Amino acid sequence: MELLVELVTFVLIGLAVAGVGARARKAVARRARARTASASGGNLVPVPCQARWKQGARRRFFGYGKLTPDTDGTGAVFKAPLRRAVAVPVGGRAAVRQSWRPGMQVLEYSTPDGRNIDFQVYDAEVDRAARFLRIPDPADFA
Repeated sequence: MELLVELVTFVLIGLAVAGVGARARKAVARRARARTASASGGNLVPVPCQARWKQGARRRFFGYGKLTPDTDGTGAVFKAPLRRAVAVPVGGRAAVRQSWRPGMQVLEYSTPDGRNIDFQVYDAEVDRAARFLRIPDPADFA
């Protein structure tokens, strides 16, 4: 009998967690769509993301922050809280793959100078992040 009670409790907790996770993903997707709609109106809206790149020998930087175009419009900037802004070279190549987190994709960006930077962004904001980084559209070369 105790085993049945524990099993039912485990199932109920699992259902509650799944429901909370689904509501959280919907809220995040709704906010991402609102940011994209605001940006289409001409507003400058940063793209929240995670960035990861190699920095120095055997050191990797990993942090949450926002990707924005540079103030002069010639580049992109990644700004993490409590850290100085990092200029990101634009015009490189990118590949997009699914993330392990639902509702997100990884933009694997190769800069023109050979560095590799991974940006984990929401599904609705991959195109805006690519625009900020000025990634050439492959269809332009066909």
